[in-house]
Amino acid sequence: MLSKSEILWLSKKSIGDIITVEQFTNALTNDVFLITNSEQIQFVFKRLNLDARSDDDRQAEYLVQQLACRHNLTAKVIAHNHRYKLQQYIIGELLDCNADNLIEILAEQLVHIHQIPALHAPKQRLAYELRRLKKQLTVIIDEKYFQKMLELAEQLDENCENDTLCHGDLSVNNVLLGKDRRWYVLDWEYAVIACAAYDLAFCNCINGFSESKSKILINAYYSRLSLLKITPLNSLQSLQKKCVLYSKLFIYINKLWSLCFVEKD
Repeated sequence: MLSKSEILWLSKKSIGDIITVEQFTNALTNDVFLITNSEQIQFVFKRLNLDARSDDDRQAEYLVQQLACRHNLTAKVIAHNHRYKLQQYIIGELLDCNADNLIEILAEQLVHIHQIPALHAPKQRLAYELRRLKKQLTVIIDEKYFQKMLELAEQLDENCENDTLCHGDLSVNNVLLGKDRRWYVLDWEYAVIACAAYDLAFCNCINGFSESKSKILINAYYSRLSLLKITPLNSLQSLQKKCVLYSKLFIYINKLWSLCFVEKD
């Protein structure tokens, strides 16, 4: 399951004797493993997909995750390089997609994330992401529609406030309730500095929310800001309009991403 070079790398990280290695089957971008040592201490080991992110992106991800860790929001990275990442394992349960308070929990996590200083992550670059995905495609796509989406991406990039640290991938599979009854947010590799609408729209898209649920999430997020007496940059109506534009683009980006990394085999 792990190669000799991976075991050698891990042996130099002072994590003790490895007893068991189990693979997480729900991970899509990277190969992810749960490692247990002889003292029953557990770690998460990631074999990084080198096609998915650049070395600079990986370094930014590391810095953002450590920053989020200092804000008690995610796991600590123990060691990393451009190919592997070893981090703390947080015992808990993933957010139930059928939970009655699902949207309120997601809105609360987004507010927490957006209060972290906007540092380290790259600025929003949707046009760049579209072009990068297109280069990796092995199938033919509608060129006219791609150009239409590229124009929208360029417009959103140009008009973005770039004032907010965004997680960029807040699915229910990335939110965990720890044994300490605190919520944790996992997988920061798509973090960017953008605006609140970026994160809200992607959260709606990645979780497959309907139009009505999408509006409920935006309203819940806005209400949470008011409850915490945080002054939002945009009005609720303006935020909703921005989310519509971002959502349209994210649906297309997710389709291209799936063609590149999920359906290509």
